[in-house]
Amino acid sequence: MQKYSIPRQIWRAIYPPLIFLGLSSIVSFAAMIVLTFVLTFQTIASGGPFDMLTMQDTLLAFTYEYLMVFQLIADVLCIVFFALMWRKVRTRIPKYGNASPPALVIALTVIMSAFVCFVISSVINIIEVIEIFPSYEQVNEALSSGSLFMQILVMGIAAPFAEELCCRGIVLNRLTSWMPKWAAVLIGSALFGLIHLNLLQGIYAFVVGVVFSLLYLRYRNLWVPIAGHMSFNLAGVLLQVTFEAAGIEEFNLLLLFVPSALIAVGCTLLLLKLTKAAVLVKAPEPESEPGKEPIQDYYIDEV
Repeated sequence: MQKYSIPRQIWRAIYPPLIFLGLSSIVSFAAMIVLTFVLTFQTIASGGPFDMLTMQDTLLAFTYEYLMVFQLIADVLCIVFFALMWRKVRTRIPKYGNASPPALVIALTVIMSAFVCFVISSVINIIEVIEIFPSYEQVNEALSSGSLFMQILVMGIAAPFAEELCCRGIVLNRLTSWMPKWAAVLIGSALFGLIHLNLLQGIYAFVVGVVFSLLYLRYRNLWVPIAGHMSFNLAGVLLQVTFEAAGIEEFNLLLLFVPSALIAVGCTLLLLKLTKAAVLVKAPEPESEPGKEPIQDYYIDEV
């Protein structure tokens, strides 16, 4: 017997990503409102003419210049919110052995994720996907509009924490509590892709989301996908910065794709061969509502 009805189970998986998107929108909207009031007040105080087009241009320029600051604020708010949710969720999920993954797991995950990023970047440019999805280039320019420090802070640290807490910590665990793991991985990864609000980015975020979900389900430790996510994002930032600094406009991307793919596959095989999966050692105390039978949601994984 399930604790919640199917519609409520679906809602419990959907609303965390909606909150994630909502917080980002609220931060940007609040900044725009404040700036609009400031510009309006300055115009009235100076006695100058009120020019709506000029104000719109100013707002757009302000948004572009401080986009990374807005994203950092939103990510911090998400980290706080979802960390509080995660403290509650983690007490209701199965208890697994190998709760602290060895350094080898983290190291191989970091290396694998970085080279998966190189593989995806190579594929996107080799088949010229950007021509099919022109909006992706605009997103990429916006994300690289800040300083290198801000890019590392936002995309390399804050965003992975916020997104993994939301998508693997909350959503994936809620989905696996009432549906097959393969379905939970696919649906959770699809939601992970959707929060990026860009079709091309959403497609490869779905692929990466599947990888991070499998890593979490194998090791049952949120630090593993967080480390992988950080490595993936940082690899993308550093790759772009390196190419720009070296003035490289044309590059044989097969020279990047082939070794990156081999290294990523090699790290994956080593993860499977040399590291142990976490095994369920104790089921949580089932919660039941008055007058209803206890909930039996969990089972022992076979390794």
